[in-house]
Amino acid sequence: MLKERTKLKLSRHIWIVPGIYSIGALLLASLVIWIDIFHYETVKKVVPNRLLTSTSLTKTILGSIAGSLLTMTSITFSTLMVVLTTYSGQFSPRILQNFIHDKVTLRVLGVFMGGFVYSMFSLLFIREVNNDDPVISAAVGVFIAFTCLVFFAHFLQHVANSIQVTKLIARLGDEAVEAIEKIEMSGERVGVRPDVLKVEPDLLISGKRGYIQLYETEKLLAIAEKNECVIELIEPIGAFVTKKTPIVKLYRRHSFSEDVREYIKVGEERIHVQDVEFAIQKLAEITLRALAPGANDPNTAIEGIRHIGMALEEASRLDGKYVVFRDRLIVPQRPFEDILYETFYEICYSGRDRVSVLLAVFDALQMISRDNTPAIGEKVRHFGDYVRAKVEEDILNETDRRKITERFEQL
Repeated sequence: MLKERTKLKLSRHIWIVPGIYSIGALLLASLVIWIDIFHYETVKKVVPNRLLTSTSLTKTILGSIAGSLLTMTSITFSTLMVVLTTYSGQFSPRILQNFIHDKVTLRVLGVFMGGFVYSMFSLLFIREVNNDDPVISAAVGVFIAFTCLVFFAHFLQHVANSIQVTKLIARLGDEAVEAIEKIEMSGERVGVRPDVLKVEPDLLISGKRGYIQLYETEKLLAIAEKNECVIELIEPIGAFVTKKTPIVKLYRRHSFSEDVREYIKVGEERIHVQDVEFAIQKLAEITLRALAPGANDPNTAIEGIRHIGMALEEASRLDGKYVVFRDRLIVPQRPFEDILYETFYEICYSGRDRVSVLLAVFDALQMISRDNTPAIGEKVRHFGDYVRAKVEEDILNETDRRKITERFEQL
């Protein structure tokens, strides 16, 4: 869990990866200049003469590379803005962070900035080299320039794939499933709040405003066992809290110095690390955009519903109102029926007069209930009643109603 918290802190700063590449380029430039100044005779014996250039030609080459890389960096930033506008306008504002924090995007920016730093730093110290001595700085700069071209072509291919809605839906579906698989399963999931110590609890308020992003359960459980107390977290992951919102009930017979709120991460936005509902919500928003009157793209909506069904099938394993860790830590969570309802109710309303969309919803429900527990099957069938009640009976003809009834009976 500490690793997830560290990754979360680092992911908030997109400059870290480009900064690392820039520092690496600075070190590389220092090494090359040091070789050119102090080890020219050794380099001349090892490096072919075609890779050695005069200082005047080196200055010209490095200056051209620096200007070109700065231009390519500007083009990359402009492309980023176009992609982000497309994501926000056509898909969902919630998925902007997916592209901003994408590894390929950050690496491309890092390579371009690193190449620019290498060229400028080499130009700054190339004057220390004797004008009569050829150097290898230009050859290394040309190699970096070709590397940048390869990354630029890869970036263009990545952008072309990123704005394809079917591939975006598939990536978001995989992200949701991955988030579900990473959630710790060591606690016992129950539907009724367990008994706690018969003492009056201390109520701790948040002290921060934002969304609950992470619960460091290992740390919280260690505090509870060390001090022989019971820690009950009040709000589930993804809940919005203010500075005065109670978030912890502390059942203890004696006081201790540790503040359990240090292991509750509250941030400005929701993240998918532990928030299953938010991971699935991104797919639901793309589906809703496809059903909007201006878009009118039912095939994209059906593709989104299929991946939602796949994610909900995995999420059904996490059913329960509470997760209890060794009778010492109680963590609330949204039961599966709530996630099911909040995922599909807007989709069902927007697609109530579209047979293909309704049939896709029933197919997703059937995917969830297949080979699942009887309790989940009952919840899915109950929600199927809700979906069937949403159907615009006066708009659909007899064949459409029969198809919907057949799909419902298969649940």
